[in-house]
Amino acid sequence: MSSYNHIPINFQQAKLIEKDNAHYYETPSGEIFPSITTILQKTMSIEKKESLQNWKDREVAAEYITSEAATIGTETHKLIENYINDVRQTDEVRLLTVAHFNNLIPFLQKIEDVHGTELRLYSYAMKLAGTSDCIAKYDGELSIIDYKTKRSDQKEEWMTDHFIQGTAYAKMFKELTGIEVKQIVILVSSEKNSRMEFVKNTEDYKDLLTQRLNQYYDILE
Repeated sequence: MSSYNHIPINFQQAKLIEKDNAHYYETPSGEIFPSITTILQKTMSIEKKESLQNWKDREVAAEYITSEAATIGTETHKLIENYINDVRQTDEVRLLTVAHFNNLIPFLQKIEDVHGTELRLYSYAMKLAGTSDCIAKYDGELSIIDYKTKRSDQKEEWMTDHFIQGTAYAKMFKELTGIEVKQIVILVSSEKNSRMEFVKNTEDYKDLLTQRLNQYYDILE
């Protein structure tokens, strides 16, 4: 399924580094940029922050649930990456991870002409970086494709940050390769045994991305 010859031969990825409990990346030239996920987290609305804190205060197992969700998400991503790249899965994973993967297979079968998986992208223009799950054609349209595992069904209005994140990946990819990606695809598997497919145009989220970037760098000043 893979076809990495689409990417220029001189394409260099960033190096992931951890500091201050957040993700940052070092570019090939040595500059260090925050990840798009870090930027979106730091610029989260007050209402969303309060809602998250209220959940943590009410839920006695919040720390365990958060940790387990992160593990399940990481394992599912790896299963999908191996599936797309025709790599044999050897690591043991949780049954819930396998269930999420199997749940998403009807969507994964729409992926073809892969440009790259787990690409560590960056932008000197926007001063940010991040790792894109997959860049490939989805239903025939070159797309930024992200996979999410959730405990319950998701509403479109809850997904805005994911659409902004996908838009950031598209802009970074174009800056580094010259290849334009106009579509974002977010594939969601929930523990309710349901799956959701959100397809958006990057053009619709460029202004929101700019707003969040400005907000983040205003905070740092």
